[in-house]
Amino acid sequence: MRRSTKLAGALAVTTMLAAAPAASAADQTVQAVDGTAANSYNNSWSPRNVTVIAGDTVTWNFAGTAIAHNVASDSDNWEFTSDFHIGEGTESFTFGTPGTYEFICDVHPDTMTGYVTVTDEDGNPPDPPDPPDPDELPWPNDTGPLDSFESGGLDREPPVLRAVRAKRARNGIRVRFRVSERARVAVRAKRYGLTVKTKRVRAAGRKSVRIRGLRRGWYRVVLRAVDPAGNRSRVKSRRVFVR
Repeated sequence: MRRSTKLAGALAVTTMLAAAPAASAADQTVQAVDGTAANSYNNSWSPRNVTVIAGDTVTWNFAGTAIAHNVASDSDNWEFTSDFHIGEGTESFTFGTPGTYEFICDVHPDTMTGYVTVTDEDGNPPDPPDPPDPDELPWPNDTGPLDSFESGGLDREPPVLRAVRAKRARNGIRVRFRVSERARVAVRAKRYGLTVKTKRVRAAGRKSVRIRGLRRGWYRVVLRAVDPAGNRSRVKSRRVFVR
């Protein structure tokens, strides 16, 4: 009789556990990782991509790093830029809306990139992004026709930055460039290896950008273009002295 009672109790607990709803995804942590001694420019995030449920928080951890890093938004659906950290500190952001959010380190934008995928409370993935606006698409004569067999019908050609010029202007820098196709261009003013100002513009063909609010001294202006298909250009940089 006592054995039957224990068995019935165990079955009841098992049934309750089976009926309990699944726990929501836990908050996620992303670690900043310095490049190796053999390749000091191979800085990265670990992991690069994380998935959370709407309302959860992502924390970027800078403990153990030996050089400066930060975290900043790099897609149009959110705005976030943290302070720079060396060896310690964390930065957190709570994502309330399902979607895909891109982040970077402003100091190392070519290798420290990643994505946060935010699902709804049931774990359903976000809706696919809306198609790009017509003015964001490459002009028909920007590139030749794609071979559907070789390319699968996808744009695989990165944009190209040409004729990059940087000249001092009053209280800042004037940057001129030409981009081979419609793209989003990030223009960063760096000093002592750290990004002090960033300006993002949409451009096709020739473009002029002004970065204001800079102190006197030498700066390195760094440009990178990303087309609507996500292809990234090679980085271009120029040095300029601000008086």
